[in-house]
Amino acid sequence: MTELSVQTNVTSPTQGARIVLDRNERVLIGLLAGAAMLCVALAALKGQAVAWGAFGLTLVPSLGLFAAGLYIRMKKNQPNLAHLAIANSLYLGFTGATTLLIYLRFPMTGALFDQQLERVDAALGYSWPDFVQSVATYPEIARVLALVYHSSLPQLFVLIAVLALTGRIGQLHRALLAGSLGLLLTTLIWWLAPSIGPSAFHNIPAETAEAMNLVTNMQYGAYLRQLVDHGLPVISPTDIVGTIAFPSYHTVMALLMIWYLRGTVLFLPALALNLAMVPAILSHGGHYLTDMAGGIATFAIAAWLAGKLASDPRPAAR
Repeated sequence: MTELSVQTNVTSPTQGARIVLDRNERVLIGLLAGAAMLCVALAALKGQAVAWGAFGLTLVPSLGLFAAGLYIRMKKNQPNLAHLAIANSLYLGFTGATTLLIYLRFPMTGALFDQQLERVDAALGYSWPDFVQSVATYPEIARVLALVYHSSLPQLFVLIAVLALTGRIGQLHRALLAGSLGLLLTTLIWWLAPSIGPSAFHNIPAETAEAMNLVTNMQYGAYLRQLVDHGLPVISPTDIVGTIAFPSYHTVMALLMIWYLRGTVLFLPALALNLAMVPAILSHGGHYLTDMAGGIATFAIAAWLAGKLASDPRPAAR
């Protein structure tokens, strides 16, 4: 397959190098561009005001990292560092575009999918308020679980750094594709069958929520209901919170860490941390038990697709 290439005058211990944006990076750029164009089209069709300038500012770090990565690739002999910068830029950009895509679903007409999910949970003997109350009986552990829950996104940047800097470029690209496709699939499922989680329908006592630093507390649930009923006059990055119940993308992120850190020194720490993510997702994430099952299925599909789409890295042409 023809590579998109840029000729440079860099000299190495041997000779000049031809630097490329490889096929995997171009696929990721295509996903990002597609998500961004879909956001623009949906905003126009719905007549939804968007703070485009503010969202543009959030893209500055992504664009800066991408430019830095290309510069390092073309001017410096540090390919792993270039992969690190470009990978971070693409994932940052994709999460930003997909977040806007999620918020363009509000306000909503028609029934939410929450009742069906809660009925399935009840049949399985699971209740979110009861589980939260159980976790709250150990407030120190509950507060640690809040930190675990908030660690999901930082963990992904650790994943990218480890794979890039250790030269596991094929694994890096499969992880990026799985994460991006998983987020896109999560968003698609949620657009078709929206759900906002039990925190919007069950009030946890304020003293319990405060003692455990509950993330999805009463105020959080009320904000989700407001989004469903009224949406936002103007969608701005400052108003963004997690909204998707089914499938759980936190579950997808936890599995990304475990699966793609196999064979590295961080596998066992990642495994331990993300086993703790299970009660963190269920309590602080305000999720139904079925949300996690959906997240597992979503990850499996995304990882399979990533394996099919990703090509093995080839060395730059000489």
